[in-house]
Amino acid sequence: MAYKEKICPKCQAKHNKRGEFCSRSCGNTRKHTKETKQKIADAQRAYLTSGTEPAEVAKHNFISKRNNGDPDPIPPMKPIDLGSGRFVQDGDIWEEA
Repeated sequence: MAYKEKICPKCQAKHNKRGEFCSRSCGNTRKHTKETKQKIADAQRAYLTSGTEPAEVAKHNFISKRNNGDPDPIPPMKPIDLGSGRFVQDGDIWEEA
């Protein structure tokens, strides 16, 4: 894949994979302290009792999933050699008789 080169925050390894961590084992080792859990709970409680509009909820969900960052680059398409007498039309592969 052609993702941006990143550094894993757990093991400091460079990788070109999707996501923040280089592997599933690095991504699943995050631990929250009691203070962090309490801060998350307080923020969630305040958010749920605020009575926000649906547009604000959608915006919050979009940003909280980190969807507002720079997108990963899309690799260019490579031409495929179909062979002699074959062609693509309307998404189908055809052969000349």
